Amino acid sequence: MKQLYILALVPLVMLAPASPLPAKDKQQWTYDGRVFDSYEACKKAKKDSKKKGAIVGAAGGAATALIFGGNVGEAALAAGAGAAAGAIIGKNAKKC
Repeated sequence: MKQLYILALVPLVMLAPASPLPAKDKQQWTYDGRVFDSYEACKKAKKDSKKKGAIVGAAGGAATALIFGGNVGEAALAAGAGAAAGAIIGKNAKKC
């Protein structure tokens, strides 16, 4: 009878080390559809988004002013307003 228990126990002992260990919970941050392993990387992506928004806003504001017949001063004013709006939109679009 002891041999039967030993024969039944051997496969269980052999399979025990083969079972995978549970993965550690690793905190991840997402921003704009991308996953970051550190909070700093996520904040950098958000800061870059703010810069891109400012550039696009400035270009859009200046182009709009020039298309509608504005002079250089009006185009500069529209570019400044567009840059400010674009930076705010780029900054507040998503959170880490």
